[in-house]
Amino acid sequence: MQSHGSAHHGPESWLTKLPFLPHDRAWESVNGAILVFGFIFVVSVLFNKAIKGKIQENVVPRAKFGLFAVVDLMVEGLYNLIVGIVGHHYGAEAFPYIATVFIYVLLNNLLGLLPLSASPSSSFPIAFALGLSSFIFYNWMGVKANGVLGYGKHFLMGLGVFGVPIAAFELVSHVIRPFTLGLRLRTNMHIDHMLAGAFADLCKWIVPVPLLLFGVVVCTIQAFLFAVLTAVYVQMATEHEE
Repeated sequence: MQSHGSAHHGPESWLTKLPFLPHDRAWESVNGAILVFGFIFVVSVLFNKAIKGKIQENVVPRAKFGLFAVVDLMVEGLYNLIVGIVGHHYGAEAFPYIATVFIYVLLNNLLGLLPLSASPSSSFPIAFALGLSSFIFYNWMGVKANGVLGYGKHFLMGLGVFGVPIAAFELVSHVIRPFTLGLRLRTNMHIDHMLAGAFADLCKWIVPVPLLLFGVVVCTIQAFLFAVLTAVYVQMATEHEE
């Protein structure tokens, strides 16, 4: 592990100084991913306690604009988007996972904008793990919607035995999707944070502010694209043959 840690340059990240987590620099992305997971877990528990027993109050929009109103707008917008892509039945079923992965990827991306930090999404193992989780999820949804045999027929494109060559290419395409999903996310986030860091070193007082704002936009877009691609894959997996 020492050789990996020595490959890092620049000041040491605070992610390697967290208690109960590895202090080796090679683990900073893993530490960041664990930190984001813990943060989401704590916030989820707190929100659950805040709305528990008050479902009816939160269903009706509040007259005063506040945090709950903002969250409602964001959740409703994301829900309508996913349902619009996947369809009503499977969209509602896929929403919890896709919304969760959107929030998780977004926070992983944003973590890299903090001083002396690192974005877990810019690490290929973390990005690949995210791609693999979406790969497992949409295939599971496909099997659940069509059955094992019915889902297998998707690869034949309705051509029967003549669709075997096409099915071979489709299988290859499916196998590499965890890599392409993860690689797209990792590459975009790595380049974004690398450029932001380089400009911040050159101009520490003026340039970083608009760059950070632009970084927030890029982080949001990349999380959004990851969620949309996952929704598209779910739609393709759950569609029924006519």
